[in-house]
Amino acid sequence: MIPRKIKNRRWTVVTALMVILSALSTASAQVTLGGGRGHLRLHDAEPVPCGDLYINGFYSVFLKTVQRTYYESGGEISGKQEELVADHTLNLSLTAGLSRLLEIYAHAVPYQDNQRDIWGPIGDTRLGFKVRIPHQGSPLQTGFAGFVHFPTAPMHNVPYESYSADACGWGLMGLATLDLRATAMALPFKISLNLGYRDMDWKDRYFSARNDQLLAGIGFKLPVKSSLIYWETTGEIFINQSDRISLRQNLIRMSPGVRFVGPGRLIFDVAADLRMGNYLPGDADARANPFLKEYAEWKIILGVTYRAQLFNRLAPEERAKSLFEEKERQKAEDIRKQREQINKELEALRKKVQQGQEQPPQ
Repeated sequence: MIPRKIKNRRWTVVTALMVILSALSTASAQVTLGGGRGHLRLHDAEPVPCGDLYINGFYSVFLKTVQRTYYESGGEISGKQEELVADHTLNLSLTAGLSRLLEIYAHAVPYQDNQRDIWGPIGDTRLGFKVRIPHQGSPLQTGFAGFVHFPTAPMHNVPYESYSADACGWGLMGLATLDLRATAMALPFKISLNLGYRDMDWKDRYFSARNDQLLAGIGFKLPVKSSLIYWETTGEIFINQSDRISLRQNLIRMSPGVRFVGPGRLIFDVAADLRMGNYLPGDADARANPFLKEYAEWKIILGVTYRAQLFNRLAPEERAKSLFEEKERQKAEDIRKQREQINKELEALRKKVQQGQEQPPQ
């Protein structure tokens, strides 16, 4: 006989494990800063679950002290003063899973500092999609993602942010995700790799414009209890500027972060951007080459995501499992009815035998 306390402890452990597994599955399916399932900016090959809608907002901040020089009307220097420069950005995105192989997403920037106006204007808008190429039973999943970029911001190529152009553009990326949990090593890692191309202006010649970029990134995810730790390195590299811009002068950043599930079905992100390359262009360099700019050396990023379910469409394997379970339930129900009928017949026979025994002999 198992004591009641031990039983209660077992149920508590099982319940806690179910909560943790549910939290990990929800967090691992979380979307990026710009929409689409992945890390912070890096995309996974898998889409979000079919029928799920993710609504997320990310806030980022960068601070820096600069030396301001003030001039008199005659052009003489009147004084110098240190000032604090702040760069605040708000990102909003929607991601919806239409099937187990397809997701769509939309990204907007409601607020973006331009270092000119007191209140920053809106930024650009992006619409995208992701398609997974199925590999049944393989730990390596592949796919591709594409997007269209719309110049909704009144000012482009703002300080401390990624390079942007006042034109409609597009991009296409190849995606690969290796799930080491499904390998012989059985490690709790998921490694993702992105490689693609972005055309800043769809009216110019493809792959030959001066502002065309290579999009690249690699990163991993690691679950720790009810949280998810991720680390990625992403780059936006000018492919036709190698004669004027070295690799370290492009925007290459390393972004560690942690993701955890909070109350009310909310998922929280705390992450950071760390600029790699240690390059700061001078005023003369920036004037000589418009593609050289000062990017943010670091950023603190905070995000919150809400997950809702639009509809419930089962995958083929889930549908087969559900059909099998339904057949098993039907078999169990038929067996129960047969037992009830047999019990009724036995009860009727018992009553007849009992009545025959009670009647006196003639």
